[in-house]
Amino acid sequence: FISSAMATAEAVHRSVSKKMWRALRLRSAARGAEAARGMAFFSSSSSSSSSHDSKGSRWTNAHFVKTNTPQRAILAFGSAILGLLNPERADLIATLGETTGTMALERMKTKMETTLEGRLILQEKPRINSTTLPLEPLLDSDPNTFGYAYAEFMSSHGFSADDRPPVRHVEDNELAYVMQRYREVHDLWHVLTGAPTTVEGEIGQKAFEFLQTGLPMAALSCAVGPVRLSHGERVRVLTRYLPWAYACHSNCTFLMGVRFENYLEEDLQSFRKQLGVIPVEAYAHSTE
Repeated sequence: FISSAMATAEAVHRSVSKKMWRALRLRSAARGAEAARGMAFFSSSSSSSSSHDSKGSRWTNAHFVKTNTPQRAILAFGSAILGLLNPERADLIATLGETTGTMALERMKTKMETTLEGRLILQEKPRINSTTLPLEPLLDSDPNTFGYAYAEFMSSHGFSADDRPPVRHVEDNELAYVMQRYREVHDLWHVLTGAPTTVEGEIGQKAFEFLQTGLPMAALSCAVGPVRLSHGERVRVLTRYLPWAYACHSNCTFLMGVRFENYLEEDLQSFRKQLGVIPVEAYAHSTE
């Protein structure tokens, strides 16, 4: 049964990808040069948009692929199984998040609307990528700043903000942006929490993200991640990272409502205190 579901999911995934390319070609031909410029903004030649326009009026859910209910169910179930078997398949993890996260995205959007900064994010729809947030100037800034810490984190790990995949399976334009924003702030959250990029650290980070967002995908990552760990590593996850995630979430503000781009010059430690974020190491020292 599982083999059949996996094969079906892969077939649907390929079919949906073909539909996406066909739809993009037809849309570009029909709308002419103006559409071509819009499509360039969300070009599929890379995992994120190529023009990186941060204006809210330019945001369109251009990568959306229309699917019916059975297809969405197969995508959700199949991507869950395949993602568990091969956690390196980022496309499947992304699909799982999009096909199971509608209610969580709605709650996230509602919470963002409760603050002025959150409302401005939804209105202007800023993007985070190598054009809107280049690393070079940040690396020349004060080493104590949030911006420098972010640039150093990205460059030292060889990460790029352009690696975040576009949203394809969330039809509502506003919710699609919320999901895109969630993906694009992931590394900024990492800098704030200080969670390492090890499997243990990522499990802790995902636990924190689940508490912040309610996305089922994040919870699933926490549930299956420990399978890949040794006994000692599992113990550390249970006694250190999961308690930290709960404590940090309980103490800090709703991070999806924060426009991090406006705080790059802030002292990192002061910014953490302002948000109520408890770094992993600080929590570990406090519980020793």
